[in-house]
Amino acid sequence: MKIRLLICLMIVLSLGATNTNWASAQAQGQTPIHLKVNDHYVLYTYPAPPFVDPKGRLFIPLQAAEDILGGKVTYNAANKTASVDLLGRNVTTTIGSPEISVNGKPVTMDTVPIMKSNAMFLPVSILLKDTDAQMEWDSKRGLLKLRHDSFTESPVLMRFKGQDLAQVIDANAFDLFSFGWDQRQGVLNIHATYKSDLSPAFKQIDFNPMIVYSKGTYSVYPYSKPSMFYKVKITSPGNLVYTMNIDTTNADEDYIKYITSVGRLIK
Repeated sequence: MKIRLLICLMIVLSLGATNTNWASAQAQGQTPIHLKVNDHYVLYTYPAPPFVDPKGRLFIPLQAAEDILGGKVTYNAANKTASVDLLGRNVTTTIGSPEISVNGKPVTMDTVPIMKSNAMFLPVSILLKDTDAQMEWDSKRGLLKLRHDSFTESPVLMRFKGQDLAQVIDANAFDLFSFGWDQRQGVLNIHATYKSDLSPAFKQIDFNPMIVYSKGTYSVYPYSKPSMFYKVKITSPGNLVYTMNIDTTNADEDYIKYITSVGRLIK
């Protein structure tokens, strides 16, 4: 059934309110969203979501540097080293060592790559420093925004292009700050704030999560079809939760590798 009720929003959001939402999300057991690549919030990367270390550095799994940022990665399990070619730079790192090599020159980091869930995680900043990629770090929110035209052509984000049929009114209408994923039930909840002057119909709220599976399949629901797979609930003025049913997976055969989402207002 089509919902035509308009959401009237009269409360002005402040930065402090956003920070409160982020802290509240952690307290409620939700997973904070720490990375946005072009217009896509990156919720989940296999085998664990991006996280911020005690030094305030954002870490992603090595494979995500290729799948989401479009680099070329290699990993040597014997000596625990990895090499990433991205935007004209080569970065070589070793698990547990602050010493890295950038285009053959030694550099010392203030943190170290780690192993987590049998995967190497490394700080994003070492891959993009001194490149023409735009990096904007919100220390209070714990969110790193990355922007570069080439990221749209990465193996994950390029899949969204063919499905992106919407007429966008505001590409940044909603600020996604946390998510909860019940893997057994196949339910994904995305929590977001929205702008004070926004008055959309429910059908204009476009999160359009993209789910990418390990066998290469993915799902993005077209904008042109009424969807029974999601619902939107206003939790408080200026805050909402987007709930979506997603396919459950058998970890022995297939599993979810990436979850990304936009936060837009569409016609």
